[in-house]
Amino acid sequence: MQQNIKEVYRYLRALYRYRYVATILALVVMTAIGGYSFTLPKLYQADSTVFIEKNVIDSLVRGIAVTPNINDKIRVLKYALSSRDLIVKTLEEMDSDVFTKTKAAQQNYVAGLKERTQISVRGNDLFIVSLVDSDPVFVQKYINTLVGKYVEENISAKREEAYGANRFLSEQIDTFKEKLEKAEDTIIAFRKSQGIYFSVDEKSTVAEIKNYLTEIEGIELSLETLRAKKRQLQGQLETLSPTIESIFSFDDGLAGVEGDPQLAAMESQLSNLRLRYTDNYPEIVRLIFEMEVLRKRLLEQEQEEPVGDPEGSKMTSLNPLYLDVQQRLLEVQGDLSSEQAKKQNLKRMVAKREKELHEVPTNRKELNVLIEERNSYQKIYQDLLARLGQSEVSKQMEIGNKTATFRIVDPAVFPEFPVSPNMFKMFLLAVAGGLGCVAGLIFLLETLDTRVRDVDIFNGLGIEVLAIVPNIADPHNNWRKRKRDVLFFALTGFYGLCF
Repeated sequence: MQQNIKEVYRYLRALYRYRYVATILALVVMTAIGGYSFTLPKLYQADSTVFIEKNVIDSLVRGIAVTPNINDKIRVLKYALSSRDLIVKTLEEMDSDVFTKTKAAQQNYVAGLKERTQISVRGNDLFIVSLVDSDPVFVQKYINTLVGKYVEENISAKREEAYGANRFLSEQIDTFKEKLEKAEDTIIAFRKSQGIYFSVDEKSTVAEIKNYLTEIEGIELSLETLRAKKRQLQGQLETLSPTIESIFSFDDGLAGVEGDPQLAAMESQLSNLRLRYTDNYPEIVRLIFEMEVLRKRLLEQEQEEPVGDPEGSKMTSLNPLYLDVQQRLLEVQGDLSSEQAKKQNLKRMVAKREKELHEVPTNRKELNVLIEERNSYQKIYQDLLARLGQSEVSKQMEIGNKTATFRIVDPAVFPEFPVSPNMFKMFLLAVAGGLGCVAGLIFLLETLDTRVRDVDIFNGLGIEVLAIVPNIADPHNNWRKRKRDVLFFALTGFYGLCF
């Protein structure tokens, strides 16, 4: 610690010894730096503050309309404002004379403006655009034109984007509507060509087949019964005679048409048939016709026979029992034909249902493909309709400028004072430079000075000091030195104040 204090005292004494040289060097360095600062060109800065203002409608229509995201705007803000295209448009609007120069000069000028245009973003809703240039009028006009151009193009681009989205959605809606109609027509045509049976559940088709088979089994049992009854009636019919001979006595009062037993049997049979059938039934019509023929024949026989024959009259007629068995046999044959026709019809229905059941998977697969395609088009069509509604609201918001907008809260003003060079900083630099040069000079001179100025050096080397000859002060010389110092430092101090 003591050694450090001695070193400080040593350099302070050296500074006092070389005070004139040190002062002149400091003033020279300060003058040089000050003079250099006056040769630097004056640069002026203009800036404009833009605020991204949110509209209350933006929050009200959230989910109904699509509005641009502020974060997206901020993210592309720096690139958009410093883009070459926007800078060129700004210069064209300012009628800059740079376009009279060569292409290379124009490109270099635009590149320089792009580098010198500073954009600082503060938060998520404020940004500042600034430029430093030697022409204060150009700086002010350029910044205001650049910001105004960006805001104008941003609004125009958003509106054009909204209109473009609306037109695109309308075109896509028409396209998918046409595709949806074609898909519906294809499904309808396929249903007509293949039938709609494959849309029925397979279980119901299998149940119908089982019911048909059950009915066929019942019909087969009925057929067996009818066949057995037919054989029985045929055997009975073979044992009966088709006709019978009757002898009538006219004296007994039994003669006459209405008293004929065959006619009575036929009337009895007609009554039985009318209980089950109408008069249009073929068997009833036939029986009525035979009865009329029999009545006519009986009347003719009655007129030909002599009246009062004591022995009576013999007459051959149809056997009523034979006719009854024959009628029953005909009924059984009719029932057999009816049951067989019903059985064949049921077999055809079973075959048809089995064929339909085999064709169901293929037809259903093809139909499912068509339906899935139709549903896909329908879903896209519905989504496009919903998006078109959102796009329409967004378009109206853009037209009414109801979304987040750029508001210029602080346009660029004419810069009265230059921002470069900064004279205060240059003054501090000159002072620091002068003091640094003085310190370096003192250190250099003290290092190169080999004279002995302290007896402690000999003590450290083990050399004995015999005597020390002190400086003999002359009052007159001291007064002259003080006078010279006062005059020198007064002049240098005045020069420093003027600096």
